[in-house]
Amino acid sequence: MIEMENINLIKQIAEDIALLKRSLSDSNAKRWLNVKEVAEYLGYSKDRIYKIKDQYLIEGIHFHNQTGKILFDRVAIDSWVVGKETDETHQSRRQVVDNILLSVRKVS
Repeated sequence: MIEMENINLIKQIAEDIALLKRSLSDSNAKRWLNVKEVAEYLGYSKDRIYKIKDQYLIEGIHFHNQTGKILFDRVAIDSWVVGKETDETHQSRRQVVDNILLSVRKVS
């Protein structure tokens, strides 16, 4: 049974559901996002996205920059946000560490 005072909330709930549906369809429609789009998707500024890219993300996994335009892989970004590494991400990080260790050994 619906309380009479809650009937006024039905219109707002319907509007919120419609907004959520639009938001979900917009974010799921594109896999590849530019800097502005990934900033909006994550709720960060574009400057913050550049800092995150430089500090935490791996080129070839989380983003690609082959033509001078950075494109982020939304699927890889989602995995990074929730802290899940794919096998490919783990292998790529391991390769970076191995390359650094190899270069240090060559200098020594």
